[in-house]
Amino acid sequence: MNRRSLAQPSVAHKWLVLFLCLTLIFSGQVTFANKYSEYESVELIEASTGQTKSYAPVNIMVGGQDIFFDAPGIIDNGRTLVPVAAIFQELGVPYEWNGTTREIAFTHGSKRVVLKIDSPYATVNGTKTTLPDSVPPRIMTYRNTAGESVGRTYVPLRFISEMLDLSITWLGETRTVAINKKAQKLTGIRIPTDVNYGEVRFKVTGEVDVTSYVVDGATVGGKDKIILDFQNTSLTPPSGVKLVNGVWTYNTGDGIYGVRNIEIKQNNTSPVSTQVIINQNDKRGSHVYYDKATSEIVVQLINTVNGITLEKKYGTDAIVIDTRQLPPDYYPQIQGNQMILDVINSKLKINGGVYQVLPVNKGKIEAIAYQQLNTKGSDIYSPEDEVTRITIQFTEAITYDDFFVEDIGSDIYVYVTEEPIYNFNYVMHSAEKSVLSVDVNALTESTITYNESTRMLSLQIPRDKTSLASFTQQINDHLVEQITVSDGGSYYLVEAKLTANTTYVKSSTTRAVTLTFSNRIIQDSVNQDKLIVIDAGHGGKDPGALGTKTQEKVIALRASELLKTELQKLGYKVYMTRSTDEYVGLYDRAAMANDLSATLFVSIHMNAFTNPNTSGVEVLYANESLSSDKGLAQSIQKELVGALGAVDRGVKAMPRLVVLKETQMTSVLCELGFITNPNEQEKLMTDAYLIKAAAAMAKGISNFLK
Repeated sequence: MNRRSLAQPSVAHKWLVLFLCLTLIFSGQVTFANKYSEYESVELIEASTGQTKSYAPVNIMVGGQDIFFDAPGIIDNGRTLVPVAAIFQELGVPYEWNGTTREIAFTHGSKRVVLKIDSPYATVNGTKTTLPDSVPPRIMTYRNTAGESVGRTYVPLRFISEMLDLSITWLGETRTVAINKKAQKLTGIRIPTDVNYGEVRFKVTGEVDVTSYVVDGATVGGKDKIILDFQNTSLTPPSGVKLVNGVWTYNTGDGIYGVRNIEIKQNNTSPVSTQVIINQNDKRGSHVYYDKATSEIVVQLINTVNGITLEKKYGTDAIVIDTRQLPPDYYPQIQGNQMILDVINSKLKINGGVYQVLPVNKGKIEAIAYQQLNTKGSDIYSPEDEVTRITIQFTEAITYDDFFVEDIGSDIYVYVTEEPIYNFNYVMHSAEKSVLSVDVNALTESTITYNESTRMLSLQIPRDKTSLASFTQQINDHLVEQITVSDGGSYYLVEAKLTANTTYVKSSTTRAVTLTFSNRIIQDSVNQDKLIVIDAGHGGKDPGALGTKTQEKVIALRASELLKTELQKLGYKVYMTRSTDEYVGLYDRAAMANDLSATLFVSIHMNAFTNPNTSGVEVLYANESLSSDKGLAQSIQKELVGALGAVDRGVKAMPRLVVLKETQMTSVLCELGFITNPNEQEKLMTDAYLIKAAAAMAKGISNFLK
């Protein structure tokens, strides 16, 4: 059942993607979610006075992670106030609300704390205490985009941090509050060899928060990296490391666990942090945790399952499992109406590894479930084995002939169809090269013709040399527009509609007939040394703005995929900060672009407002003094307005946006329309509209770079 291929899949031929996260039921309510960080001010109403006031919103980070809530942190008379539920939920602190006395109570360690709405005093273990600057907790209300008044309890952040023994740092340039555990030091590093999975261990003086992200540098001609930021942690250079160009480098010698070397550096930002870069020779994911027994942060080098999507491919439904190992190890099996696929030696990164069932109800697929399997007591696995289990629930009992499994690069594809798809594959090898292959049982004389006027290539393969199912697949990359396979009686007919400037070469062996497609225009493009980072806004736990029918994160990802294709057609190198429904930190998005020394950074978003009639497109930039930022924004805005016929909301300077402020290259943020406008929401949900938007952005980018 397993067919191995080391080629990389094309995002462009994912013409129908169902994001499984969209199983929530839309109630018709619309919310800004994390959109507050993109605005200069918000209006809140103080419940006790009924007074409406405009406040500057504040980004909140806990342990290096952005947190999301339906109400923003704010600055009031120089004091930072936060919706207390957001902080407590993120930190896992239980609290109580007494509506009669209007009191909030919580316990942390030996402290029992009670706060009262509109009172400048709190009691700590029964002792009356004055709150910082006598700023009391208060209930603030706002009107969401559904017209509903929502009330949230705000408290002074400084007092909460003191009671919870936390460290707070104010990042003024991006108007961000960083909340961390108390400061610690990184003092040592070791790589044990007597473990089941590869590990790198870092000695710390106490528990610290660590955030991490991956740079898939190999996709743009570099090397893969795992980057970890030890929050509020200073560096005492450990033994065995050497200082090279201001960076402490630990060489692994024989490249153990596929690690080339490890770089460590102290970031002099406030708060102080230590960054660790694990440079990889082999593609591998990571699982990070704190080992209390040894006071070490452990980076387990193990495959990870990062996303599960349902696509249409080769005329059949395909479940795509995104992993970080090349090739992944997996084991499929059948139990009645279920097909179970275990990804061996892997950690599930979705939903914290907790069991979750997502209804699908599409074709023969009823639902998909996934979990980090508990292998204790298993008849198949040992207790120390790490296994991610994906269970596909069918509407009827199945056999092994009802599905087909293969891995393409680090992705696992499970095809589900009435007639299994065998012997056929189409894979992108690079931006300018793809390969179509048909498996055969013997060397065969196939015939091929090409019509230059229609750009239609036709390949005939004798029926006795292979077995194919009939289908039509839209590809729409920069090499092939469409592929059709049909039964011609004594032969199978494979037809491929090529794009302009695409050439082909046919080759045959005793195992396969292969067509290799190349786009010489892209290969010879003057743009091939220019790297553009596309940032699909929000993702994962952060949906962005919610419309009545969809989420900002979904449209942003689809628009980003289409923009990637348009830019690759023009010969640019392209890197996406996320290609699945995962959350990437705001600072991490900028750091990826900086690490790759990108030429441009383009972030894709949708807008939202309380007035459903508000519409139009706008492009944001960070620095008014940098003509390049404003110039790129103006170039893209002009093309978007012309191509979409949308309301021109102009370009705007937004100096505090993290993804724009922290990038070291020319950067912009494109708002492609209002998801809260019913008409624009309908348009944004169609590929036709997003393709026009992507082509317009690509043209604006190209015009700017000329």
